[in-house]
Amino acid sequence: MQYEIIIAGFGGQGVLSMGKILAYSGLMEDKEVTWMPSYGPEQRGGTANVTVILNDERISSPVLNEYDIAV
Repeated sequence: MQYEIIIAGFGGQGVLSMGKILAYSGLMEDKEVTWMPSYGPEQRGGTANVTVILNDERISSPVLNEYDIAV
């Protein structure tokens, strides 16, 4: 089963860490995982997004058009 997740917020580190923890949890469960961060050029308080895909099979692309879960 495939889960496509996007996590968005301000500041950056909490958002990216949340995505890393989720991706690492998927690796521990022997899932295929992508983790793709995106953040603005601001030094503090800028937007931050991360997309995480967890799947039992190979993932062809880390780019999302739609997502299953948004945080």
